[in-house]
Amino acid sequence: MSRFFILAALVFLSSSPVDAAKVKVWQHNGQSHFEKAQFKQAVVSSEGVLRLSRHLKPLANVGAMHIWDVIEDKAGNLIVATGIEGKIFKVSVEGKVDLLYSAADSQVFCLTQAPDGTIFAGTGPRGTVIRIGADKTSVLAEDLDNYVWSLAYDPQSKLLFAGTGPKGRIYQVNGDGKSSVFYTTKQEHILKLAAGSKGTLYAGTDKGGMVYRIEPKGKGFVIFHAPQSEIRSLLVTDDAVYAGTGSPITRRVPGSSKSVEALKDESDVSSFILHPATFAVQAPSPPAVGENSLYRIAADVTVRELYREKVMILSLLKLNGRLLLGTGQQGQLFEVDEASKEKTEIARLDNSQIHCMLRRRDGSIILGAGDPGKLFVLEDRFADKGTIVSEVLDAKIISKWGAMSWKTNAPAKTSVSVAVRSGNVPDPDETWSDWSAEQTDAQGSKAPAPTARYLQYRVTLGSENPHVSPEVRGLTLRYQTTNQAPEITSFDVPDIDAGNLDNPRKFKLKWSATDPNDDELTFDLFFKKDGWKDWVRLEHNLDTKSYDWDTTAVPSGVYQLKVVASDRKDNSAEEAQTAERISAPVPVTHEPPRVTVKLAGFEGGQAVIEGSATDPLVRLTEAAFALNGKQWTNVFPTDGLFDSKTENFRFKTDGLRPGTHVLLLRVRDAAGNVGTADVVFTVPAKP
Repeated sequence: MSRFFILAALVFLSSSPVDAAKVKVWQHNGQSHFEKAQFKQAVVSSEGVLRLSRHLKPLANVGAMHIWDVIEDKAGNLIVATGIEGKIFKVSVEGKVDLLYSAADSQVFCLTQAPDGTIFAGTGPRGTVIRIGADKTSVLAEDLDNYVWSLAYDPQSKLLFAGTGPKGRIYQVNGDGKSSVFYTTKQEHILKLAAGSKGTLYAGTDKGGMVYRIEPKGKGFVIFHAPQSEIRSLLVTDDAVYAGTGSPITRRVPGSSKSVEALKDESDVSSFILHPATFAVQAPSPPAVGENSLYRIAADVTVRELYREKVMILSLLKLNGRLLLGTGQQGQLFEVDEASKEKTEIARLDNSQIHCMLRRRDGSIILGAGDPGKLFVLEDRFADKGTIVSEVLDAKIISKWGAMSWKTNAPAKTSVSVAVRSGNVPDPDETWSDWSAEQTDAQGSKAPAPTARYLQYRVTLGSENPHVSPEVRGLTLRYQTTNQAPEITSFDVPDIDAGNLDNPRKFKLKWSATDPNDDELTFDLFFKKDGWKDWVRLEHNLDTKSYDWDTTAVPSGVYQLKVVASDRKDNSAEEAQTAERISAPVPVTHEPPRVTVKLAGFEGGQAVIEGSATDPLVRLTEAAFALNGKQWTNVFPTDGLFDSKTENFRFKTDGLRPGTHVLLLRVRDAAGNVGTADVVFTVPAKP
């Protein structure tokens, strides 16, 4: 997900650069900024505009977990299919609930109606079709695979069609209950059926996200293959077919360690079901994780995407030239303008899913929800009052809250106000401040909350006119962090006595530093030799975090270096803070090692040489000798290792001719200094 808020760079409230650099801003002006906000009778549009939601009037609580489908009988009653107890209810116009039928299955997924008023219901997981007549309810057909996800009735042939799973077949059932396979797909579940003109049937599937058009004689043709895996809703009009996808974000059943695929083979899945598509098998990923789309398929089979969002599209309805989308996860109801593709959230339920929608003969809109199963009436008016509570905003450190402003359109008899509260724990509890007084000046309000790290705001919308809603098109809140000292997290100074450097006379100093206020930092460097009382400044106002120190410009000795970080660029002299870090002692030496060498004797015509070398500050690193002014030959200490400041040597020359010879011993230390010593000796003639 985008993050909930944008931390802008610098907001200039005055001409003072000191003040400006420490003032920051939260700007909430897009839909993504409200992804984690809490809405109550308020909505946000795709352009980030906050409005009151359409008024939702509770009609009935049927006492079930989910309302999968709803239709209206000829008497004006609502017939309601539910799970997880497999019951069918009748709800009167006034909202009175009566049990109409209790199925043997745990889920009644779908309903359809014949012209004579007979109602049919499909169940799972035994694949049964139930017929509900005026005076009798009975089983019409059984064993239609496992799940009857959807039903459609053709008045011309007087046949009932059932979309089933998990074998992807469509059954036809006649009035006597005789069933046969009408069409077989290579999919796994027929999630939605919709009847077209002249006996044409449309089917939306799971596994490959296919939309089929099937002729009355059983000839099928795929008119659309969606990038998502599940076609969950279909709407057929005179000039187009609308297909909504409902691919769930995860395939694992909540509350269970078992996958959906494993549960398909079990007889009792009722306690795990979220919606019919939960039983769909693993399929290719949608365009992005959790994203679903609404597609318009024209008569010439050209396809246009009208909507895409991270919600499951569970139900569709066309109203006054616009499309209504009932969605899952947050129970949001969207309105989509087909021409402009503008989408607007018009209502939000406390329930998590809008499984079905129905336009009654009187023009009212019924919403059937899940978790828990409730019926609502969508009224053609706005709610009287709505609120939007922001996500907890984290300033990272203790801060003072400043100016608030918002862009608003508040017609007569409407109102907009903003309140804030603050605290020092990330989850609001009793330690947080109370909500402040409502602020109503859109351009000149302050955030009256105590100094703290966390802040939360609440927008309240009100209207006394049921046909008008106020609008808020963005909110800005400024705050000033309390200045805190920077921190130097590391200071790397090479130690020539510990490792071999490319250039032992120039030290590469490196350090890292952070500032909790995001202030710009500058750095001063100092050095001090053992025995000195005060520090000597090497550099001032560095804006980098490295420095090449030329050690040839200071005397030999053991030094410490100090780096000091300051935020003085972004703060006044009184408020500026500093931090410092001192290095471990490091040696600097320009003195060569002291070297001695002597002839220890002869062995078999070879001279035996002994020598020693000592350095006052650093270890010795290499040694070599030259005989009679010729090439150098490396030699090693008697213990084999250059690992200390003093080393002893004993080595032999090659065989020598009688006469006088000169040998020079050269020893180098870690700082690159070289010391030498020589010995002159005579090889006597052989007798």
